[in-house]
Amino acid sequence: MASTDTCTGCSACVSVCPTGSISMKEDREGFLQPHIDTKTCIGCHKCEKTCPIITPIKIPTDFETQAYAAINKDEAVRMRSSSGGMFHALAKWTIEQGGVVFGARFNDQWEVVHDYTETIEGIEPFMRSKYVQSRICDTFKQAKQFLEAGRQVLFVGTPCQIGGLKAYLKKEYDNLLAVDFICHGVPSSKVWRKYLKETLRGDTLLDFNFRDKKDGWLKFQCVTTTTTTTTTTTTTTTTRREQHMVNTFMRGFLNDLYLRISCYRCHYRSLVDCSDITLGDFWGVENILPSMYDDKGTSLLMIHSERGMHFLLQNKLVERIKVDIEDIIKFSTQRLYSEKNIPQRRKTIFNRLQYTPFMKLSVIIEKDNILKIAKRKILKIWKGLKS
Repeated sequence: MASTDTCTGCSACVSVCPTGSISMKEDREGFLQPHIDTKTCIGCHKCEKTCPIITPIKIPTDFETQAYAAINKDEAVRMRSSSGGMFHALAKWTIEQGGVVFGARFNDQWEVVHDYTETIEGIEPFMRSKYVQSRICDTFKQAKQFLEAGRQVLFVGTPCQIGGLKAYLKKEYDNLLAVDFICHGVPSSKVWRKYLKETLRGDTLLDFNFRDKKDGWLKFQCVTTTTTTTTTTTTTTTTRREQHMVNTFMRGFLNDLYLRISCYRCHYRSLVDCSDITLGDFWGVENILPSMYDDKGTSLLMIHSERGMHFLLQNKLVERIKVDIEDIIKFSTQRLYSEKNIPQRRKTIFNRLQYTPFMKLSVIIEKDNILKIAKRKILKIWKGLKS
């Protein structure tokens, strides 16, 4: 087993265990960790041989990564998406080939879980960003069954989840399109639950959108839609909007205060990728390709394989322009190269999370935010003096 400091929670070990002796359980911080039932374990070591951290998978390097600015031609779809609507384009294309789409959705308890759909209508719950680590459940096994049956499969997940899927499958499938995204890191499920409970205060959550673009892509908002039962026959629906850096949960997430510990030294922080396509927001596109910017969302597509290129060439839903990789690195270095420093306040937050209301932790989050802003201003002044 990988150590708790390096384990990504990808669940490849759970999926490959022949006796079902491994299960994923939350640790004190709210992150899933593998646990072995020593009574039923047969010592086959398949878990260790499959773990992409202990036994890194070989990544093909014969295809040179290419980058594109892209948007979905259907503007209604793009406006319902977090960036340029590329996931929907991928998913619709797959369904039209008679295929199956795997992605992350909210369940009835507003936890994030991986699941699959075989219909166009089923794509909708998988759309939009969800800034909580998803539970893989049985989706690796289900994907393999569909692949072995000859079905086209689109599997979308974090880079480490795609790494886990590839490690579990053990071989390449021509009918698999593996897609990851530029990942900031995954925040704690325990933090998310505590935030929701205190935010709702007994109301029923109808929808939560981390990236609403009603007022623009750059100024995206967190939108919470709830219902309150006032009498036995009357309910009131309430929609609350907050700028993303005003929302307490998002502020802590973007300041790296409660990410999984392995995210700070991510093994997948590279342009060399085990996926076929990497998706992301094309931040800075207005400086590189003004014609592809309208503040409604533009996607960055990085193509890593012939399969990924086949999708791009075949898909009629996508408007695209090729860009230089070096231009991408200037604006999207959060996963491509740099490591994250573990904030000093991370430990404080998780120590207090056990007995302190989340909203009281906002004082810590706000202090961290002020420090980051101050550091950015000092760095900007310093660069100005040097130039």
